[in-house]
Amino acid sequence: MLAVKRLFMASSFSAVLLSVAIVNPAMAETTFHNPEVSVQLNDLKRTASAMLDEADVLKSMTLNKRLSWQSHTDRLNTLKKHVNAMGKSLADLENQKATATEEQVLATEQARLHLVPVAENVTLAIELLNERRNNIHWSEYADAVSYLYAHAEALQSKLDTILDYEDARLRFERLELQPAFTLAE
Repeated sequence: MLAVKRLFMASSFSAVLLSVAIVNPAMAETTFHNPEVSVQLNDLKRTASAMLDEADVLKSMTLNKRLSWQSHTDRLNTLKKHVNAMGKSLADLENQKATATEEQVLATEQARLHLVPVAENVTLAIELLNERRNNIHWSEYADAVSYLYAHAEALQSKLDTILDYEDARLRFERLELQPAFTLAE
């Protein structure tokens, strides 16, 4: 009788643990996390933030008609450097998708989605300046800078949000939460 009672208790305990694991997948398994990809994505996020700052300054410069075309050129060249650096980083990150978490892949995809229009609008603004230096006062140039800023802002915001979410999820998984129940004898 004692053996039957122990068997019943063991099977009940196993059933409870299994149900907790099914209800709370974070307790059942920990998602693989690639720290190298995290470092690269955090670097990408810092560059995106610096790029957004430059885009913000350039956008405000379009409202000031007294600034020279050289001031615009300096900002555009800095933006071009940021775009090129981020493009190289994204290429490397895309090669590591197989070892990245779901959030890391999402961050990479979203970064690409917005970096392409930023690059296109930086190129357009540079071409407009190269065509005619006075173009900094025309709406086509202001529109290119405005679109550039909008995509730079979306890129930085999405990277920040996705990476914050991933960090929170990883901290949650490390908590090693225990079920809040006791076994009755």
